[in-house]
Amino acid sequence: MDEYLLRDGKPIAYSEQYGRRLYQFTHWTQTEVHAIHARQWIERASGQTTSMDYPALIEELIQPSGWIYNPAVSPTGLRTRMKSEYLMSLTMGVEILSPSPILDRNRTHFEAVLSDTPITGYLSAEYFRQYALEVLGATRLAPTTIDAVINSCEVGEGYCDFDVKAKVDDYMGTAKRVGRDIPIHSAISSLHVLSLSSLCNAAEQARVNAQIANFGKHLAASPMDIQPFRMREIDIPFGTGLSPLEIIAASGITTRYESSTNAGK
Repeated sequence: MDEYLLRDGKPIAYSEQYGRRLYQFTHWTQTEVHAIHARQWIERASGQTTSMDYPALIEELIQPSGWIYNPAVSPTGLRTRMKSEYLMSLTMGVEILSPSPILDRNRTHFEAVLSDTPITGYLSAEYFRQYALEVLGATRLAPTTIDAVINSCEVGEGYCDFDVKAKVDDYMGTAKRVGRDIPIHSAISSLHVLSLSSLCNAAEQARVNAQIANFGKHLAASPMDIQPFRMREIDIPFGTGLSPLEIIAASGITTRYESSTNAGK
């Protein structure tokens, strides 16, 4: 990390060699929240001593609005940024700031943007919002209609990150061309639902638990049923379906199902 992913004492997202291969990408030196969070996470996971003042690095990226991101990385306005992206960026920043007084100094701003942002329709974005609110001790500010998002994202044996039919172009305000997109169940999205269901009433929690149990049963019988997302008429998978995180998430759902089954015997 020091040799390839550090520039002027700050974590960077790309190595110079990779940046040059990425379509002549000239901004490989950019420092963004994800790069800072990834380095801190790796150091913590490997038992290394913290190498830099991570809260101070995050403080530099706190915007007057309360969002946390590096505007130098992309001039794209928040209205047209991916919702999961900017909510994840804020959540990563809040997590890094959690043991620091910097968090308390900005708490009001963070709570304001998290509570004022309309419900997104994306399970991943809503999960990041929930996580950030938990760090802030303010889950009371979570959207009250999260069950509607959960229900709209139920697909196949589990859940998809978003309702394909309802996807809207944030810039044009029109429906995206999704007629041929094929929604797929995702183990990661299903775990997001499991977490988000804690914000719902008892009946909704029971319904989600039953769906996750059925998904676990399905994965126990077909452990490799982790499909890649496909877009319209494009034959090439949009990314790999068998990513390490999906496999880990699927394993967790299966283990949860098998544990509950064994407990009932």
